[in-house]
Amino acid sequence: MYLARDKNNDLYLFSEMPERGSECWWAPLGVDGTYLRLEKALYPELSWNSKPWEMEIIRAVVKI
Repeated sequence: MYLARDKNNDLYLFSEMPERGSECWWAPLGVDGTYLRLEKALYPELSWNSKPWEMEIIRAVVKI
């Protein structure tokens, strides 16, 4: 998974390494289910000028 921020500050999580367009990042496999828009306030240190960050999603189970 990869995080990337568009030029307009929108933040996305991609299932594959995205490609930089003129104003936004593109999912190389198309748009169906390959990315998810996230809250803009997350990861403020990631900018349009940054390379996409590789991320790992970890699922935690909490028993009460």
